[in-house]
Amino acid sequence: MLPSHYSKFCNAAGIGILSVEKRYTFFKMYKKFVQEEYEDSCNTAILEEVGLYENLDGIDIITDARHRWRKNAQDTSVVAIGERSHKVINCAHVTKADDHVSQRHEKIGTQRIYDDLDSKNISMNIHTHDRNMAINKFVREREHGFTRNQNYLWHGIKSVKKTLTNISSGPRYMEGKTWSEELVDKVEPVATHFYWAVKHCQGNSETLRTMLDNIVYHYQNNHKGCHSSSRCQRDPNYEPSKVVIENPVAIKLLRGAIVNLIIYKHADDFNLGKDTYFVESFNNTLNVYQDKRIAFGSEQYKVRAFLGTLHWNENVSREYTSISFKADPKANRRLIGKKNYKKKTFNFRNNIWMRYIKFVYSKRAK
Repeated sequence: MLPSHYSKFCNAAGIGILSVEKRYTFFKMYKKFVQEEYEDSCNTAILEEVGLYENLDGIDIITDARHRWRKNAQDTSVVAIGERSHKVINCAHVTKADDHVSQRHEKIGTQRIYDDLDSKNISMNIHTHDRNMAINKFVREREHGFTRNQNYLWHGIKSVKKTLTNISSGPRYMEGKTWSEELVDKVEPVATHFYWAVKHCQGNSETLRTMLDNIVYHYQNNHKGCHSSSRCQRDPNYEPSKVVIENPVAIKLLRGAIVNLIIYKHADDFNLGKDTYFVESFNNTLNVYQDKRIAFGSEQYKVRAFLGTLHWNENVSREYTSISFKADPKANRRLIGKKNYKKKTFNFRNNIWMRYIKFVYSKRAK
């Protein structure tokens, strides 16, 4: 409950209300125990993450930044999640006191996360994030450690669809020049081909580029370079379901589009096919505690980030009772059902309260 809501509720109900001074005094005391619970939760999450690796040469992490509001944010939370445990191992808080340019906050927060993990003698093996160029450079040029940089595949696929749309549609008088009718039905299939190539290149950039080069030949009905597991290789009666490309202009447009896409040009950043699904989901959880429409103070913002982390670590990857399969017109090719999870728990709230009560009793005993 926000302070303004608390005041309005108490005044409307005609019940007693604590003064602003008393509430602030309590908050200063209470935030200490929230932070202690947060630190214990993150340390436990690190131990769980480390325990999930057989040959530990470093853990895999996913990071992202969440700004206090959309533009020119005063505060930023940069979170690091263990890729296997899916739990938050660090949530760095950056303000304009650290850097007045909010666009640089993510790099500062990432540096703090690395420093914290380095102090605990934990190295990073693979670091996945949204395609932030400053983070790409930071990971590549880091003085010690051999962290492998990876970008969220979805961002690369999004550019694939945009580029293919531009060469498959346009004004009629430009047909055969900047776009071709033979490419009209290729947008989604080529994007799927990109997904498949990334997932089956075995982390090799040159193999990935070879697979992407073969896309043009595949749609020319030339399947010599296609993978042995594909239907065009296994089925002797295979017939193309898409329009076969024969026009030299269409061939040139498609080949030029493929070799200029970021997945092709920067294959090293995408060849493992990583995603940042869990960190995006965590940012949605933070919205419960840090509504972007409300201007919290920096201390209040920081404590709410701790509470959001505790909420997430306690409930992520919890057990589910069943899986339901429902038709979704927005995702008609989805094969994975929706998990029906067990009810969330909020034991962290009681843990924080017990820390506070123990402190009060120990203070009185003295």
